[in-house]
Amino acid sequence: MTKIEEALYQTKAKSEEDVLNYPIRINDQVSGIYDYAASGNYAPTRQVKEAFSFLSAKADTELSELKMIIDADLPKFNALIRGKQLPVIGVKKE
Repeated sequence: MTKIEEALYQTKAKSEEDVLNYPIRINDQVSGIYDYAASGNYAPTRQVKEAFSFLSAKADTELSELKMIIDADLPKFNALIRGKQLPVIGVKKE
């Protein structure tokens, strides 16, 4: 799950200056595309749409991996914990 989190978010940056030392991740890239697209009085350019599609696909890949972990691996892990009579780890659903 750490691999997925680090693909989506820059977890090492603790201050604004840290972005100079650590590369931005998918969430910041999508935010930048959105800011650019929303900045004018015209429709988003073809390049903006292509960049958004590319980044969306990358995010979808990571989120699909996370869903597989939650759907397949987490129940197995919880079953193992139950077998050892420890508290179950779950995903909080709101």
